[in-house]
Amino acid sequence: MKSARLVLIDSDSYTRSVLIDALAQRGYVDVDPVSSASELPMLLEASKTDVVIFNYQSDDPDSLSVCTTVKRLRPQAAVIAIVSPGPAAKAVNAWSHETSSIDVVIEKPLSNEHFFNVLHGLLEAKASLRKLQSKTERLSNLVPEGALAVIDSSVDSGAELFEAAVLFTDVRGSSQLMRKMPPLSFFKLLNESLSAQSVLIREHQGSVIKYTGDGVMALFRGMGRSYLALRCALALATRSEGQELPFGIGVADGLVLAGLLGDSNQVGQRRQYDVIGATAHLAARLCSMASPGEVIATRSVNRVAKMSRPAPRDIGNVSIRGFDRDIDCIAFSPSGEKIGVQE
Repeated sequence: MKSARLVLIDSDSYTRSVLIDALAQRGYVDVDPVSSASELPMLLEASKTDVVIFNYQSDDPDSLSVCTTVKRLRPQAAVIAIVSPGPAAKAVNAWSHETSSIDVVIEKPLSNEHFFNVLHGLLEAKASLRKLQSKTERLSNLVPEGALAVIDSSVDSGAELFEAAVLFTDVRGSSQLMRKMPPLSFFKLLNESLSAQSVLIREHQGSVIKYTGDGVMALFRGMGRSYLALRCALALATRSEGQELPFGIGVADGLVLAGLLGDSNQVGQRRQYDVIGATAHLAARLCSMASPGEVIATRSVNRVAKMSRPAPRDIGNVSIRGFDRDIDCIAFSPSGEKIGVQE
């Protein structure tokens, strides 16, 4: 954190030197002092500034425009405004709400550690974001080959229609569980669960399409897809038993439509690879019906997969919202039984 690059904007030479000394005492030595807005453009363009500290002087109200300049030239940098209480603080807060060019407003005096705690927190948040972005760049193995082909070719109409087995998982009673434990504890458990599910999916030659809040959507393609999807579902169901975040699983097979969704006409618009269609909708519905540690699939999936252990339980024709006809379904509850296929 102490290696962060800071810019201090203060037209008063005395307060500027006091702040620089206070920052240096806490290990922040890479600080560029700026006395006027005219010095900013070259400085911000030449350096990777993390945080800009702006000491507002009430006798120069027009100086607030410097915050807008910072956000325009260096949008990644956080802006902290230091201000005297009273009318000056009111003016700065109003400017902040109007322009969104100030991230944090801190009132003087800086006799306590509040300002430095805020600075440290902002730098930690930026460091965490950089780590997250770095991890995200390494997640291409979670995207199916069809997605990578569409992304690499940059074809706007890159929708692909094909047959696949779709698998959904979803935590049961997540709302109640969230109320029973601290948010960070719940997040950690959920992250561990989703990570473990992703590993099993990849081991069964599936691809994670997306995380659905507290669940996963996965896709299986090619020969043996129904068998692989159902075998993966049973392995996931076995893993679900005894967990603090138990989940249900749904599996369906059929035509899906995959491609990039989002507005391709807007420059910089975020687009997302997704898989849609009746099959995906059906798998999600079956998942919502499943109890913790249970797999619900269409009978047609097991007609191909021929999974006999654990023995499937007949559910029969089920009315699924969005489908004109009832869907013939079966359920599996592994309960530690050995997984196997019909001889």
